[in-house]
Amino acid sequence: MEPVKVRDWFLWLVAFVYLWAFASLYYQIPGLYGDHGILPVSSVLHCVADDLFECAFSGPKPTGLHLFVEWIGLSPQHAMEFAAVLGMAIASLCIVFTSFQCFTMFITLWYLYFSCFQAGQTFLWFQWDTLLVEAGFLTAMVAPFRLLRSEWLPHDNVTLFLVRWLAFRLMFASGVVKLTSECPTWWGLTALHYHFESQCIPTSMAYFAHQLPDWMKKLGVASTYLVEIFIPPLFL
Repeated sequence: MEPVKVRDWFLWLVAFVYLWAFASLYYQIPGLYGDHGILPVSSVLHCVADDLFECAFSGPKPTGLHLFVEWIGLSPQHAMEFAAVLGMAIASLCIVFTSFQCFTMFITLWYLYFSCFQAGQTFLWFQWDTLLVEAGFLTAMVAPFRLLRSEWLPHDNVTLFLVRWLAFRLMFASGVVKLTSECPTWWGLTALHYHFESQCIPTSMAYFAHQLPDWMKKLGVASTYLVEIFIPPLFL
C-alpha cells in the first residue's frame, strides 16, 4: 500500500478511537467526576486568573479545563463534559471529511484528551489512556499541515516509523514483561487458567472462555508470546 494511503487510513482509524474514547468518557463524567461523583474533578482544578497559562499549558499538571472554567465560566464538571463533546465533534469531522485530517485538528484532539487525562485521576491512569496520549501526539505529527501542503514528502516516513516503533514497544514490552515477572503461571503457560475469572473488566464471554480445555488455554498463552514477542520486530 502506498505510504500516503497508509497515513490516511491511520488518521481515519485514530479519529474513530478518539470518538469512542470521548463518548465513553462523557457518559461516565457525572458519576466519576461530578460534584457528587467518586473523584470530583473540582478537587483538582485550582487556578487563579494570573496563572491561567501555566495551569493550562506548563504547570505540574497542565489541563485545558482551566480555560473552559475561566473563559467560558463553566463549572469543573461541565468543563470536562464540554471537552468531551468538543472532542467528539472534531473526531466526527475528521472521520467524515478528509480535509479535516490535519495537524491542527489532531493536536487539538490530543490536547483535549490530555486535559481530561490530567484531571481524570485514578480512572484515567490505565495503560490504554497513556497509550492514547502518546499515540495521539504522534498522530498529530503524522497528519499533514493542510494549510501548507497535503502531498506526501520523504520525511513523512520518519513520523510513520515512530508510529511503528510505538506499536513495537507496546507489543514487545507486553510480552517480555510477562516473562521477566517470573510469575509461574506465565512460565507454566497456565495464566489463562485464572485470567478470565480475574480480569478487571470481564465480558459476557469470559465465563465460557474459562470453561475451555486446559490444553487450549495453554495454547492461548503460547500464542500470546508468539504475537507479542516474535511478531512485533516485523513492524520495524
